[in-house]
Amino acid sequence: MARDHARLYVHIWTDPDFIELSAVAKLIYLQLFSQPKLAYSGVLDLAAKRWARAHPDLDLAAVRSALAELDAARFIVVDQETEEVLVRSFIRRDELWKQPNVLRGALRVAFEIVSPILRVALARELRRLPVEVTGPAPLVAADELEAGARELPASVMAAMDTRTARKPATGRAPRREPVADTTANSSANPSGTPSAMGLGEGSGERETGVSPLALRDQKVGDPARTSAHPRPREDEPAGTDAQDAGTESGSARQARRAEAERLVTVHCPAQPQRVVAALRGQVIGLLREGIEPAVIAAGLRVWAGKSLPPRWLPELVGELMRARRVPGDTASRHRELARELATAQTFEQIRADAVAEDDCSPLGLAVRGELPAHADAATLQRLLDQALAATVGTDTGQCAEEEHVVGVAA
Repeated sequence: MARDHARLYVHIWTDPDFIELSAVAKLIYLQLFSQPKLAYSGVLDLAAKRWARAHPDLDLAAVRSALAELDAARFIVVDQETEEVLVRSFIRRDELWKQPNVLRGALRVAFEIVSPILRVALARELRRLPVEVTGPAPLVAADELEAGARELPASVMAAMDTRTARKPATGRAPRREPVADTTANSSANPSGTPSAMGLGEGSGERETGVSPLALRDQKVGDPARTSAHPRPREDEPAGTDAQDAGTESGSARQARRAEAERLVTVHCPAQPQRVVAALRGQVIGLLREGIEPAVIAAGLRVWAGKSLPPRWLPELVGELMRARRVPGDTASRHRELARELATAQTFEQIRADAVAEDDCSPLGLAVRGELPAHADAATLQRLLDQALAATVGTDTGQCAEEEHVVGVAA
């Protein structure tokens, strides 16, 4: 049955994460959320051309840019390969979890999702639902989605029956807890929904001072409810720093920060300090997820050739990761990404070899990122000349140094 309305909370206009979006991105998000063909699972077919027709003053490129912005900000998840879009918090925000039959329908259609990226994202959302209200079915469905099941498994159906059987015994307990939680939320959201402010992927979703219901599930890996940096916690896989920040050594964090500094300096030179700081923060988050430095380096190279804010770097890195699974001759865009990735991988391999061999030659120091930052152009040119002389087999130290002395004397 097609939808005839969409639930929108008034808090969305004061949510800081939503406010950060461009006007076009806000418009497109509301358009996606109110699509009549939006499945109960929160999934839509990617139809940018059709959505653009609703905006005569916007071209297709603007709509696609808005989709990329929403994806980078974690309001939606887009898989260009399968042409699917997930409105991440739809099940929570539309309160489908409160309606047993509708929740059943959402879990059933969830297994029609083709994209493994969307499946993982939806599984995380299902694990955030209050198990004392929904029963175990969403948790079981989350595991089956990640395992790759293509139709509703028997285990999920059995879990649905378990919920139905337990409902009479626990019918009132779940109701009391949301009512109590409304005192912590704004009065405009009396339902106590786990999304707290009902803001989709904004700060309500990232759980900064929200209803305890949204934090019941321990599988998500949320470490504490008072985290000062909720954004990376929500989007990082289990086992990252967000989960074990208390046990990770300071040296590991320092090493990751140094690696992020190096990647940004090498692959995105001559940027304002504020941009460098923003890029470094994005790179640290990507390294924390275990993404290869070469892939991050390629993403930085692609970013450096575009007019995009630093927060879009994860989207570009994700696109590169998807492009690696596609043959390079299928599309010009994939060929371009493959070239950038190959270049970055080559550089990172050369650097790794230089580090492993403790190469202290000018060329080795250059690729290791250990050249003095204050070196002027003449000094750098001399070092490059020495590296070239060493490459062709001449006397590196004597020949190049004599030429430099002669040049200075002249």
